[in-house]
Amino acid sequence: MKDNNICKFNINESGNIVCSRFVFETQNSQAAPGFYSDHVLGIIISGETLFKLNDLQTELNCGDIFIVRKGRVYSLEKRDELEYSYICFHGRRADELLERVGINGEFCVYKGYGYLADFWMDTIYKSEDKNLDLFSESVVLYTLAHLSTVKKQQSDRMARILKITDENFTNPEFTLSSLAERIGYNAKYLSSLFNKGQGEPFTQYLRDLRLKRALFLMEQGIVSVKNIAILSGFGDALYFSKIFKQVYGISPKKYIEKISGTTELTDGSS
Repeated sequence: MKDNNICKFNINESGNIVCSRFVFETQNSQAAPGFYSDHVLGIIISGETLFKLNDLQTELNCGDIFIVRKGRVYSLEKRDELEYSYICFHGRRADELLERVGINGEFCVYKGYGYLADFWMDTIYKSEDKNLDLFSESVVLYTLAHLSTVKKQQSDRMARILKITDENFTNPEFTLSSLAERIGYNAKYLSSLFNKGQGEPFTQYLRDLRLKRALFLMEQGIVSVKNIAILSGFGDALYFSKIFKQVYGISPKKYIEKISGTTELTDGSS
């Protein structure tokens, strides 16, 4: 184990980025939920913990980086051998930098940055009152510079998710859970990731894809509501009819009659 907790406060507030606190934790004062008026950038030095923010939670291991936007309440579960460091920062460039890196949600987690841990620890041990602002700001900038490369990776990852969805949405068995299993993600994490990346829940995106396919099939002259439900990925005709009416304000049967001039359908579907 390293030395006991280290917490250094910066009194210089003239820069565009103000790092108000640079902390190395060995006893975890953040085990209880805490509120921070600054943004928080942290890294797990050794051990592991459970990160919690509202109803979201994820495991963090050695080398994982977490970022929490200002004004949020979060906690890190206290566990044996847990050591981590974090910097609280604000200032004119702070929000701009977070947006540039692609941190738009309440918090972000980046896996596998253990090679930055030594840099963090070397910096906090070397920093003094006269240079703490320079050292702490350099850690923020250096870390965010490394994370900026992740933005493209996240874009590529989202493109892959959308491609798989577009290729499989007509399969009634295709769901958020099956997608998560296919790409090796936790379903809850994938749901949060998709919502943050696309600005809408995955279930809504999938539903809308299927509804658009249903409209296309109707316009192609298919009049069986049951067949349309199956071919568009809903599977169940009653559920499809319910969702269709909720979204478009008219039943599938009535819509087909409207666009085809048919006065009555005889397939027994509604």
